[in-house]
Amino acid sequence: MVAAPLVLTACAFQGEGVAESRSTVDATAPADGESAGPGKTDVRKPEDFDFGRPAATAHNGEVVAYLPRLDNRRVVVPLTMQNTGEKRASYTVTVTADRGERGAPVTVTKKALNVASGTTWPAKADISAPGTWIPKETKITLTVTKNNYPLGDSR
Repeated sequence: MVAAPLVLTACAFQGEGVAESRSTVDATAPADGESAGPGKTDVRKPEDFDFGRPAATAHNGEVVAYLPRLDNRRVVVPLTMQNTGEKRASYTVTVTADRGERGAPVTVTKKALNVASGTTWPAKADISAPGTWIPKETKITLTVTKNNYPLGDSR
């Protein structure tokens, strides 16, 4: 006895009736009113993260550090890494927060691995340090290393 394979079809409720999904034969053709363009419309840009005013930029504007802020009783520097290249890339970002006479500089390294082309990776560098902290008087500097994956999007 040979068992027949189980075939499922997707259905969605619309109003009071049931609308069946399109067959696989016409799945490549757009339905009426649909665009045949790219499907990635939810890719966020650095300004979409609402991190505020930039404090420093590096690597031709791909990496942006924003003004320090309090986050869960920690002082953090929000970061965005936007891959404008054509291949996936990894970023190593060293953030140095210099408080001047208020204390020694704090250095933190953050990594973003396998960032797809055209996407933005948000991060936060925790620069909390003992002593009095006045974020407005902090000078932020960035050092960035970007490595493209040699095999493009296949990794």
